[in-house]
Amino acid sequence: MQKPKVLLPYKSRQDFADDTAEWKRMEELVEFVKYQLTSEEDFKRYLPDSDISALWITEDLFIYAGGPAKYIDFFPRSLRTIVVPWVGTDFIDGSKLRGEKDIVLCNIGPNAAENVADLALYLTLSCFRMTSFWEHSFRFVNGGKVGPCREYIGGKKNSVIKGAALDPETGNLEIQEHVFPERLSHEQAEKVNFAKDFTLAGKTVESPTGKNALVLGFGAIGQTIGKKLHYGLGMNIHYYKRSGPLPKEYLGYPACYHGSLVDRETWGAIDLIVMALPGNNSTENLLNKEVLNMCKEGVRVVNVGRGSCVDEDALLEALDSGKVSSAGLDVFKDEQTGIDERFLKRWDVTLLPHIGSAVADIIKRQTIITLQNLESVLIKGEGGIYPVN
Repeated sequence: MQKPKVLLPYKSRQDFADDTAEWKRMEELVEFVKYQLTSEEDFKRYLPDSDISALWITEDLFIYAGGPAKYIDFFPRSLRTIVVPWVGTDFIDGSKLRGEKDIVLCNIGPNAAENVADLALYLTLSCFRMTSFWEHSFRFVNGGKVGPCREYIGGKKNSVIKGAALDPETGNLEIQEHVFPERLSHEQAEKVNFAKDFTLAGKTVESPTGKNALVLGFGAIGQTIGKKLHYGLGMNIHYYKRSGPLPKEYLGYPACYHGSLVDRETWGAIDLIVMALPGNNSTENLLNKEVLNMCKEGVRVVNVGRGSCVDEDALLEALDSGKVSSAGLDVFKDEQTGIDERFLKRWDVTLLPHIGSAVADIIKRQTIITLQNLESVLIKGEGGIYPVN
């Protein structure tokens, strides 16, 4: 009897752990077909007659072939499941796959929650303590000297400084102007009252302890973020969930449920907004100018969900005005061609290149879970361990 074929399209990088015992066991049950990507047209010609039962999504499929959504019309009739070795699946229409082609779409469920929550914790600390600014000024502006870094404390405005930046086209270092917090003279800095004026360009540097965090996207990742923020940083957790409140016994920590996101009472008491939302029509630009206007002055924003959930123009405007004190972003609107350059020039935003769960040990873990999804659908005739459509 012919084994079901599992297609793994890749160019050069391998983001699946094929040296594990679990993989070796599955090789007895399915045939893994490692397809080396060359061009989109070649892939379109290959797929219809490939006789594959499963498509394993890889990062190279996005980088070198534009992502799986381009190929829905070229999938063979034999295709029964598409398995995604991470959480997000908004890059393809799961309803269309199920409704028109009877293809099960699976992800890895809650198994990346701890890693993403770790990063949300880091971004939260950076937002409150302005650590990205401190490190940049310490390393690149003040040459490792501690004293001069303190001279930014108490400044009331932004200033412009000149610094070296790498030109991506020429590879040369060029002098560019950047907005930076005002730096006081040595004499002015000595007179600052730290108890009243521990600020950078008028934005307060403070602790997250005792502050209110609103978590949007309160699934496995959001709940884990809430746990880490509460027990790790001593924050008060608030959340919104369309399906209603969760029992405290289920969460294991106190959290205040909000039944609406359209009133000022919800937003006005919040010091930190943490976004762990999926990308879809209902979440697009959820954080917008109208919402930010309802927030308190100096609110902070962390996004580890999807960049589509934030109106970036509104966020940048709020950062300029001080309505938003600082932001920590791991995701952006346009990650394929490059993010909005205005973010790169800000001292009050911590930027990360979409590395939510990117750690060495997740590769083995996500491989094992993806193998379990494959076995469920292809071998046991079930619906997948973590179906999402």
